[in-house]
Amino acid sequence: MTKIIRCLGPVVLRAAQAERPRLAAVIASLAIRRARASRQGPHGAAALLLTACVAAASAWAEEAPHDQGVSLLKHMSIEELMNISVTSVSRRSQKYADATAALFVISREDIRRSGATNIPELLRMVPGLQVAQLDANKWAIAARGFNGRHASKLLVQMDGRTLYTPFYSGVYWDAQDVVLDDIERIEVIRGPGATLWGANAVNGIINIITRSSHDTEGGLAKLVVGTDERMLGALRYGHSLGEGKSFRISAKGFERDSSVTMTGEDAADDWRDGRLGFRADLDLSATDVLNLQGDGYWGNAGATVSRRGTTTETESNTSGGNLLARWTRQQGLDSGMELKAYYDQTRRSNWTLTEVRDIFDVDFQQYLTLAEKHLLVWGVGYRLTRDDISVTTGSALEIDPSQRNDSTWSFFIQDDFSPLSDNFHLIVGSKFEHNDYTGWEVMPTIRMLWNASPTTNVWAAVSRAVRITSRFNSDSYIDAGVIVVSGNPDLESERLTAYEVGLRMRPTERFSFDLTTFFNDYDQLQGYETSADGRLTVSQNVGRGEGYGIELASNWDVTSIWRLKLAYSWLRMELATDDPVSGTSILSLISDDSAPRNQVSLRSWLDLRSDLELDVNFYYVDELINFDTAAYPRLDIRLGWQVRPDLELSLVGKNLLDDTHPEFSKFGGNSEPEGLVYTQVERSLMLQAKWFF
Repeated sequence: MTKIIRCLGPVVLRAAQAERPRLAAVIASLAIRRARASRQGPHGAAALLLTACVAAASAWAEEAPHDQGVSLLKHMSIEELMNISVTSVSRRSQKYADATAALFVISREDIRRSGATNIPELLRMVPGLQVAQLDANKWAIAARGFNGRHASKLLVQMDGRTLYTPFYSGVYWDAQDVVLDDIERIEVIRGPGATLWGANAVNGIINIITRSSHDTEGGLAKLVVGTDERMLGALRYGHSLGEGKSFRISAKGFERDSSVTMTGEDAADDWRDGRLGFRADLDLSATDVLNLQGDGYWGNAGATVSRRGTTTETESNTSGGNLLARWTRQQGLDSGMELKAYYDQTRRSNWTLTEVRDIFDVDFQQYLTLAEKHLLVWGVGYRLTRDDISVTTGSALEIDPSQRNDSTWSFFIQDDFSPLSDNFHLIVGSKFEHNDYTGWEVMPTIRMLWNASPTTNVWAAVSRAVRITSRFNSDSYIDAGVIVVSGNPDLESERLTAYEVGLRMRPTERFSFDLTTFFNDYDQLQGYETSADGRLTVSQNVGRGEGYGIELASNWDVTSIWRLKLAYSWLRMELATDDPVSGTSILSLISDDSAPRNQVSLRSWLDLRSDLELDVNFYYVDELINFDTAAYPRLDIRLGWQVRPDLELSLVGKNLLDDTHPEFSKFGGNSEPEGLVYTQVERSLMLQAKWFF
């Protein structure tokens, strides 16, 4: 049996791993599961594996050579959607239904039918994720609370390359872009994932996975014009080099109009951006694959800044590039390894400072089966971060030292085994990481999965995660005259212990739901401690608290031409500060009412005809009491027309329920402490055209 598996395994995995034949992945995974549990002996199991191979090959042969408008995902059943292959939860391929985490997958079809033109807009559909637009080019995005312009507890990756900046502990969303048609899926985990992904994966992980160049042969031209999106253009061309080798190149550029302030004035926050990218996928042998990819970008974004009661128009400039190489080897059904390395440089300059940052990262992981019962995943990694911070002349801000090199070493191990039966899995593991701010960090987890029936899965988890301090909170010093705000190099990491229980169920062939409940216990939250005379404010670990809630995502095929997708989340935060001997302690712009209690999204996909689609997306976000931001509904509508197989037109309306509304504000005003003026989101219309050639 082992020899048969070794022979056929790579073939099945190659078919399942390639993103084109998703149906093959489903069939293969089901056949493998049946083979393991089969009592028919080695010949019966081998027959099942052979069936999977044939199905995979058939699906591969039936695939179109490249995109031609409407995706095959549109025709996938609820059962097939539950069996989509995901990788973020266990760092190996597994069925979505078997994931032991609160996972939501934004599929290629979700992306196409959303009408979105950037990644933050796509994330609005995820339950438990708060997406707030701050101005025309900035967003605040967080999972399970603690949102802000630099949300510090959400780890974001693209193809394994981290997008989390060590300077502010957050993500510069204006620099994270790609041709959206090149995204295969976005896997969003609410809850900790530090055991596999390391520090800062506290309240969630967003893993953006782009498509293999094998699946994007041919050309794509995309044009968008509208009231907010003045102009957006994208070009992509992919070509086969023969014998499992292919590449693609792409370009994207846009110009976005400025928004309006809370008082209705022009915010001078118009935005221009451009980027070039490439990807090559090379099948070196039957088991070895090499992936090379990279991109470069540059952008200019305006802003309005409030200083001493007056507002000033200013701008920021961004540029950067990255190069990533990944080698993977499939050695069997449950055995493989991966070596990944990348280099990333970013440069940002605004009204306060200029930041130049270089990151070099190398990571190795292996998964293998031991004693037929244990699926072991382990890996090691190293990251070097080098920055150079120069402060604008006349600014009250100082960064000392202005240049810094930081190293992170890590090792993780996780074991998935079935101590009682094949339907019950226990997953135990931990990550051990050393950084230059807080030293050694240990992030363990224990997870359980019970396959109660072919249509019902129950999972539970207890996990620990940490968030290390940022460069700003450690090394900054602001002398504003009346008050001095100082960083603290002795800050300890923020800590989370999370308890989660989830249920995934498909009661009927047309309906499925994913329900999660959680309880988060936070300790050593970072904030500020002010001296008794009010003169000195120092970064300190002053906070503790709890967060708990419920998250729901469901799919319902009302008819063969109408699908409804409902997502709902309820969140309650109870945070407190320690009592200092003198002075006062505050959490950094955080209180119990800093996150929306209720969030709802209802998306409707209706095929009016085989070539005509009507997509309605409704969102509701509860009020932010602490930030004096009212609750708001949002309605987006898309009308899509498949003019012919190679041409698609879409008319999209966004925020159709009101002229303007704010999604995030500070203290009833317009600005953050550094002076950025927040603005309102406006109603907008746009026309999209995509031509495949």
